[in-house]
Amino acid sequence: MLAAEIVIPQMFTTYAENLGYPNDNGMHHFQYFCEECNQAFVSAWGRKTGCMGWYERGDFFHCPNCGMKHSKHVAYVKRDEPAPNQVRLTVKTFQNAVVFEATSKTVEFRDLLRVHEGKRKEIFRFDIAKQSVSFTYFNNGCEIESMEIGDPFKLGVLEKSMLGFFYSNSLANSRQKTELSKILRVLRESVHSKLEKRLGYKVASMYVSPGCYGVFLLPIFNLAYRVMFPDTPNLPVIYRENPETIRRFWEMKMISSCSFMDEVIKLTKLTKSKQDFITSLATVNSIPDKPTVRKILSEDPFDVSLLAEAFALCQNYDYALQLYSGLKKLTGQLLFKDLLLKFLQAMLPLYGEAGVVHLVEAAKDLELQDCIKLYQQLNEENQLALQTEQVKLKDLHDWMARRHRIQQHVNLKFNIPEHIVRRLSMQKDRMKFFLPKESLELLEAGTELHNCVASYGSDMKDNSKWIVLVADDKGKLAACLEVRGKKLMQAKIDKNQPVANDVKLNAEVVAWAKEAKLEIKTADLKVKMEEKVSVAV
Repeated sequence: MLAAEIVIPQMFTTYAENLGYPNDNGMHHFQYFCEECNQAFVSAWGRKTGCMGWYERGDFFHCPNCGMKHSKHVAYVKRDEPAPNQVRLTVKTFQNAVVFEATSKTVEFRDLLRVHEGKRKEIFRFDIAKQSVSFTYFNNGCEIESMEIGDPFKLGVLEKSMLGFFYSNSLANSRQKTELSKILRVLRESVHSKLEKRLGYKVASMYVSPGCYGVFLLPIFNLAYRVMFPDTPNLPVIYRENPETIRRFWEMKMISSCSFMDEVIKLTKLTKSKQDFITSLATVNSIPDKPTVRKILSEDPFDVSLLAEAFALCQNYDYALQLYSGLKKLTGQLLFKDLLLKFLQAMLPLYGEAGVVHLVEAAKDLELQDCIKLYQQLNEENQLALQTEQVKLKDLHDWMARRHRIQQHVNLKFNIPEHIVRRLSMQKDRMKFFLPKESLELLEAGTELHNCVASYGSDMKDNSKWIVLVADDKGKLAACLEVRGKKLMQAKIDKNQPVANDVKLNAEVVAWAKEAKLEIKTADLKVKMEEKVSVAV
């Protein structure tokens, strides 16, 4: 039965392909196809500027053939990828299924000033009886691909469906927004009601806001996810962002491999001994299926890998949950998760499960990030010494820093860009700010300030980070600062104490950061509100 239909006579006023810089005149070129007169033309905009190669493009332009002014209703497309023109959307309901169908005439750039017109058809079939959703698309009557959707780690449909063109500047969105919202509501309510009838109990709301994928794509992807897993919450808000951002979100959740979801889907679909989603997640990832674990996964299924890593390290249930909480707080700060886990595994025989949990919970006080770096750089002799000397956990950082300093040092020469040297090196009142020229200087600085700054040699060599040393007017070293890009990340005095503990030095460093145009991203300095604004600028 036809439950809803909408016809969109025009999606955009013009289509554009980014041609880049095809010649030496410095102009950025675009190829256009005007819907008003069906003519293709090329235009150049602005001039390449800045070190990042930015360019300027006009806010509006006119077709040289018909004179029509084009402003915001422009679709930017890639070569050989069809973009929708006239579109028909329908929702059809059946006894155990709901079908959302999109058919369209398309525009496609195939060469310079050569535009091809074709047809596109996409079918989203929500099979309620089997709790599965398929996406099939056709170009010019030929089936191109068919895939099952709903697995939150398979984003293909978000990148392949033409529904992604229903973004805010489309004519459809500006002229027929109410109709678009209505047909989406009909689809969502049809799927929701049939799913509840099939399951025999209430299912929580399946509404999500669209995000960057236009009106339809994310809501449909979320519907597919919820049909497959009715008892899980909707996809998190991060899914409104682009695929690259979503994948970074997985990394922050320590999800290095998504293949486990295939097994989860199999377990939830078994005719016999069928399991609910949370039970399947716990089973596949070898996590205890207990109330607290179920509560965590019910609120955020994407925490499953954090839980799995915690239970892999700790046999004790309570310690594992504590470790999970600590890892969750760290994931936004420690990007090198593989090194973190390897380090914790190495520390487990030395400090036990309670010690490993404390390392993560007190990461800042115990300087966990530096500990990981130091441990990786210790030679075999010193790593073995750590296992035999029974170093107290509170002394771990200092012990490794000391051992790192005295082990055979290979001197590295630094080739710091001249503009970085000019920006970061200066004399401020009684303090001198300078960059070391070789790793031996870092070694000496680490010895004098009793810290692990010597471990930053490789970072200085490849210019991923810079260590700025601060000395008084008598040449005595007072502090070392870590700069990454245009951000000041650390500011330490003796024994890794924050510069903020020395009021006069704190003021000198803040003034230096302001003059060097650095954004202060560390709690090692005390910065007044007005100073924060000026430094950030």
